[in-house]
Amino acid sequence: TCISGKKTGIKLMCTKVNGETTNSNTTPKMIILGICGGIGSGKSTACKLLVDSLGCAGRIDADQLAHGVYEPGSQAWKEIITEFGEEILLPEDESIPSSVRGIDRKKLGSIVFSDSESMSKLEHIVWPHVRTRIEGRIQEITRGHAEAMKEQSKQIDKPYPSGNEIIIVEAALLMETDWHEMLDGLWIVQSSPAAVVQRLKENRGLTEEEALVRIHAQKMRRGIGGAGMSSICGDNEICSNLREEMDNGIVTAVITNDGTLEELKYSLERALNDPKSFKTTRKDASAMQM
Repeated sequence: TCISGKKTGIKLMCTKVNGETTNSNTTPKMIILGICGGIGSGKSTACKLLVDSLGCAGRIDADQLAHGVYEPGSQAWKEIITEFGEEILLPEDESIPSSVRGIDRKKLGSIVFSDSESMSKLEHIVWPHVRTRIEGRIQEITRGHAEAMKEQSKQIDKPYPSGNEIIIVEAALLMETDWHEMLDGLWIVQSSPAAVVQRLKENRGLTEEEALVRIHAQKMRRGIGGAGMSSICGDNEICSNLREEMDNGIVTAVITNDGTLEELKYSLERALNDPKSFKTTRKDASAMQM
């Protein structure tokens, strides 16, 4: 039997029958799994493990795609300059006209992380452009995976080999953007404030004060604020507001990342193998195929 997707008829995973993995479809089907978490929670590390160590088909980094949205001359770039002014552009250079000067993301960050209204304005400019790019990358990965599976099936003289045919979408604000509507599962990576501050100091070179400012800026964000900080509710516990998101079927799993890399990998592997970590509608679809 296989767990299948609601929106695209996508297959999540296949069970083993008589010791062999079965797959009745003639083409590989992909599911879309969102990974969400606050700054310094370790969501990028989790996504890397899911692809490199646990066999997921591909990873889409929404923040990385957003960098492309900021490209000089793009529609989003024009909208951002109109909203925040040319003072957020990189320093002037005689060889580079202002019409193609890049945005100084550090300057822009200092504005939006200290003012929630400015952050909201920026997000409403950037999010639609990023979603378009995410959807394009999903199509690219799906096509590439299908071709790879075809080639592999020719070599082993079998139908498409099964596996974790899952595309990971990594973004801090999957819930606030309502992108969760296009997902077949949404996992929150949470971590204690102490661990987050330490990571931001070591990995991004921030001072403790700078780290706390960024953590505070996300404090009220849906899915990544207090709910994304494990020590606020107690280690390995789920805050009431996050529990509500789970009860509503929006969040499908919570991964606590306060330990070692191996412990994080184990938590992710356990979630992958738990049907409850994906939307209930997938389990309903699975039952229909049995």
